Amino acid sequence: MTLGADPLVTAVSLVSFLEKGPIPAFIVRKEAKGHGTGNYIEGLNNMASGCRVALVEDVVTTGGTLLKVIDRVAAAGFAVGLVVTVVDRQEGGAEVLAEKGYPLKALFTRQELIG
Repeated sequence: MTLGADPLVTAVSLVSFLEKGPIPAFIVRKEAKGHGTGNYIEGLNNMASGCRVALVEDVVTTGGTLLKVIDRVAAAGFAVGLVVTVVDRQEGGAEVLAEKGYPLKALFTRQELIG
């Protein structure tokens, strides 16, 4: 959910545009805004209805936050095809996500970083 992954999602979308293969992006909020769209997801207009999406997270610990995001994304009519994180803290998140059918792809694990 919003904050840690926001710059990562934005960077992927911007670079993909510059490389002539634009990937639209959206942000999932922790709380729905009390004004404006009132949505949990910002950027819905960027996405084709019912499309398959990738979720990008900065750090995964228990997986609880990502399960909430997956629920919100599914409620908006999208299918999650990929869940990726920069760091898997190896505190059960990958297992929780896998049990729900969402294997986690991590660039690094905590073990790899601390040796």
